[in-house]
Amino acid sequence: MLELSTRNKDLSDKVAKLVTFLKSKSSLLPGKTVTTGFDGFIDTIAKVIKVKNAGQPPILFTTIEEFGNYITTKAGAGFSLELQEQNIKPGGNMPIMANALGSLDVSVNCIGALGYPQLDPSFKSLSSNCQLYSFANPGTSTAVEFQDGKMILGMMDSLHNAGWDTIKNIIGLDTMINLFKKSDLLCLVNWAEIDASTNIWKGILNEVLPAYHSNGQKQPIFFDLSDLSKRSVEAIVEALELLKEFTNHAKVIIGLNHNEAKLIAATLNNDPTDRDLASLGNHIFNHLKPSILVLHSLRETVAFDASGFSTSNTFFIDDPKISTGAGDNFNAGFCAAQLLELDLNLSLVFANAVAAYYVGYGASPGLGDVISFLGNYSLVKTY
Repeated sequence: MLELSTRNKDLSDKVAKLVTFLKSKSSLLPGKTVTTGFDGFIDTIAKVIKVKNAGQPPILFTTIEEFGNYITTKAGAGFSLELQEQNIKPGGNMPIMANALGSLDVSVNCIGALGYPQLDPSFKSLSSNCQLYSFANPGTSTAVEFQDGKMILGMMDSLHNAGWDTIKNIIGLDTMINLFKKSDLLCLVNWAEIDASTNIWKGILNEVLPAYHSNGQKQPIFFDLSDLSKRSVEAIVEALELLKEFTNHAKVIIGLNHNEAKLIAATLNNDPTDRDLASLGNHIFNHLKPSILVLHSLRETVAFDASGFSTSNTFFIDDPKISTGAGDNFNAGFCAAQLLELDLNLSLVFANAVAAYYVGYGASPGLGDVISFLGNYSLVKTY
């Protein structure tokens, strides 16, 4: 699965430094606590069958372009497609990210749509380090995977109607304040897919964060807005303004993939959407002024903070087992790196390794798995 690489020699030095650090600090993450929210899905992972021949494995659509071209040829007529089911698993940005953090031995409070009034049995497979707090039933989604990306078809069910009042009434305001207060880091993810997200953010700003103090230090909060494509410009602008309000209370960390970065850059002063990842990141960082901005794509990752800019190639996996959730595992890796107080360079390498392991093996890694993966860097191919 992993092949010899002659590219990115600078990465080799970073990997060696990171492995040495992780081996000496392996006891740090079990002492950390993260609180995450607020989505939850049951994911069906599938691929699309293109051709079936008797007695032979079906031929699948391999790229989004190939699949899209096929669909356009059917304009004006009805047609059907068959999905080849790969797996059914807990999904949503929060559960996948929380499970990845839990696999790294972080204690995680998961506040989300995990089944109500009873927890959905699907979420019992999350890491034993995850403590579940549920206020609604999960949505459902079908993630159709291709070699160059994925298409997710979701049904949100009760998620859209479960806003701040629902969370406050079912979970309890005192519980929310206590969970947030005792956390080393907070993760507020999947703003775009939940209609009530802005309402939830306002509740946290107005009723939770002002209720406690972080010993004079700003608490880190990681934000992943998710795919903004279907949200209005007005809604995106409001969310970005709320992010600026969060900086009054917290050390704001924003994580975006390339598509999300282009959409936000276009919202901020109509910046051209075809710019490279670093240029997009610089544009967004200067406008929103978070403590950290981290962007990731299939081939490259970049991060910005007050001290400057860092970049790293991603690790290439020849035979991916899964792609849905790779970004959430990257985000979990980056957050874990921040808990370890790694600099931006090593944080990116660690996050890339967590994501690559997940894609290559179909499961989130433990810290020992990450160390082994990086220890075999001479066998790892990068983009």
